[in-house]
Amino acid sequence: MMKWIALLAFAATPISAGAQETPAPVLANARFEQVALTVTDLDAARAFYRDRIGLPLLFEAGDMLFFDVAGTRLMLAHDSTRKPPERPTGILYFHVDDFTAARARLEASDATLVGDVETVQSSPAGFLRLQQFADPDGNMLAIMGFVPR
Repeated sequence: MMKWIALLAFAATPISAGAQETPAPVLANARFEQVALTVTDLDAARAFYRDRIGLPLLFEAGDMLFFDVAGTRLMLAHDSTRKPPERPTGILYFHVDDFTAARARLEASDATLVGDVETVQSSPAGFLRLQQFADPDGNMLAIMGFVPR
């Protein structure tokens, strides 16, 4: 019994603030190397991402497509069991230099626009705007860019 009391007393002893080690930040200087989405139809995804919205196709491997997004890979993996989400679980935002022109090209590509253009920030110099859209599987994407006053 005395052993248990001593063990409980030891376990309840607080550690002084100076004795704790702070773990090194694992991702403090990291950048995205690759982002992945699942799709049900690789041919439709290839046509959408490469031909309709213009992402460069880097390569295909098995049931996966790899696109370049300004140095970050976008991997699309085939999943025949995937069901469209009831609501988006995430959105990939693409920076564009000319928001107005990019939105016009997006609209001309027959992408499914979701909602209206949103202004997410306003400043004396202009507005940060975004337009959401969906791929053929309902994955949410958006273009985002600054529009001067």
